Amino acid sequence: MISYESSTFIARPAEQVFAYVQDVRNDQHWHMDVKSATVTKGEGQLAVGTVFDVKGMVSGTEEIIATEPPHKVVLKGGDMGKIVPIDIRTIEPVDGGVRFTRHIDLDAGGFMGWMTNRMLGWATKRNAQFVENLKQVLERG
Repeated sequence: MISYESSTFIARPAEQVFAYVQDVRNDQHWHMDVKSATVTKGEGQLAVGTVFDVKGMVSGTEEIIATEPPHKVVLKGGDMGKIVPIDIRTIEPVDGGVRFTRHIDLDAGGFMGWMTNRMLGWATKRNAQFVENLKQVLERG
């Protein structure tokens, strides 16, 4: 298992940040590797079991596997080859806004595990940039 995370302060209410980051269709506005996302299962209110079809640098699906509004949503990647990412997005209220954290666990074995481990520094930097992009998008309003 390979893990990395990044956090930032966002000057917005927890409910607003949660609603935005729970909906993977918004990722294309802050996650540079995501070009588009559509809901393929669970039309209507986003909840455990909602599945998104994600197109981008790595295409596949993301499913909401846990949610604790307005504090946390957990997404599990699927149909992405030998890498199975778990994307944990946490929103913690603090004075004047929230502390947003994006934690990634990658379950990759064999050659893909070796490659992913070699790219850990790069992935960590990119995750930090994605989190800062999210801050900019949400604070622009």
